Amino acid sequence: MTTLAALVVLFHPSDTQLARAVQMRASCDRLLVVDNSPQPDPRAAQVCGDAGIALLHHGNRHGIAGAFNSGLLRLYGDGADAVALFDQDSTAPAGYFDTMREQCALLEHRPFLMGPRIFDENDQRFLPELMTSGLAVKRLSLNADDPPQRCAFLISSGCVISRDAFAQLGRFDEALFIDHVDTEYCLRALLRNVPVYVVPSLVLLHRIGSRRRHRFGGFELTTMNHPGFRRYYSARNAMQLALQYGPRVPVAFVPNLLTLWQIAQIVLAEQDKLAKLQAIALGVIDGLFRRMGPLEHTRPRLAAKAARAQAAKAAAASPPATPHPHHS
Repeated sequence: MTTLAALVVLFHPSDTQLARAVQMRASCDRLLVVDNSPQPDPRAAQVCGDAGIALLHHGNRHGIAGAFNSGLLRLYGDGADAVALFDQDSTAPAGYFDTMREQCALLEHRPFLMGPRIFDENDQRFLPELMTSGLAVKRLSLNADDPPQRCAFLISSGCVISRDAFAQLGRFDEALFIDHVDTEYCLRALLRNVPVYVVPSLVLLHRIGSRRRHRFGGFELTTMNHPGFRRYYSARNAMQLALQYGPRVPVAFVPNLLTLWQIAQIVLAEQDKLAKLQAIALGVIDGLFRRMGPLEHTRPRLAAKAARAQAAKAAAASPPATPHPHHS
C-alpha cells in the first residue's frame, strides 16, 4: 500500500493556519510540519506538540526551497512513497488524500509529479492548466470527471512528488530561495522526462497575493500587491530560468513576460511604485549576472528595508503590550 505523507510549511502562522495543518493529520499517512519562521514559533510548537505532530524548525534557511528539501529528505527517510506539499494558505479538498493515494498506487515505482486544479480565492477563478512541447504552450480544457491529464506546470502547494521523482530530479533549487521554485522543478521534470499530471476531480483553494481589482472605464485590472522583496525574487528568478533553460526549452522565457505584466500593474494601480520598480530592476540585473541566493546576501540594503517593513506590519497587527513594572 502506498504511504502518502504530507509536508506543510509554515511562516509566522496564524491560529487558523495552524488548525488547518492539524486537521490534515487525520487524512494523510504521515505528517511533518516545517516551521520556516526565522525564530521558532512557540504557538506552532505547542499546537503541534499537543496534536502529536512532528515539527521541524528550519529557520528560513534557503527559503521555501530549503524547507521543502529538509522536509522531503526527512519523510522519504522515514519510508514515505510519495509526499504532498502544502503551504499554510492552502486548504486540501475533501477526498484529496484518498484520490491521490489511489493514483500513486496506479503509478507505483514510477517517477511523477501530480497535483489538483487550483482555484484562486482572491481572483475567483481557476489558474490555467498548461501543456507545452517546450516551444509552444497550450491551455488544457478540463472536466471534473476527466482522468488525470498530462500538463506542464504545477504550483508547489497540493503537488505530490513520488519518491522515484525526487530521486531522479533531486532537490529543489535553493539558490532561487522563493518564487518560481516550483516552475524550475517542472522545467527540470520536462527535460528529464518525468511526467507531470493534473487531477481534474480535485480542486485546491488557494490565495495568491493580496489581489485587488481596479476599473479604468471599461477596462478591469487585477493587481497582486506583493511587497518589493517578492518582486525582486520573482524578476531575478524569471531571468535565471530564461538563461538556464531557455536555450533548450524556449517556454522558460515566459516568466519574464509576467515580470513585464507586473511592471504594468505597479505603474497603473499599485502603491509604493518606485520601491517596487527598483526592486524589479535589481532583480533583473542580478538574474542576468547570476547573483543568486537570499536577499540578505545579494542586496543587503533591500533586505534591511524589507525587514523593517515586516516588523512595522507585525507591530501594527499586535495588540499594545502591557508595560512591565520593572521597565516603567
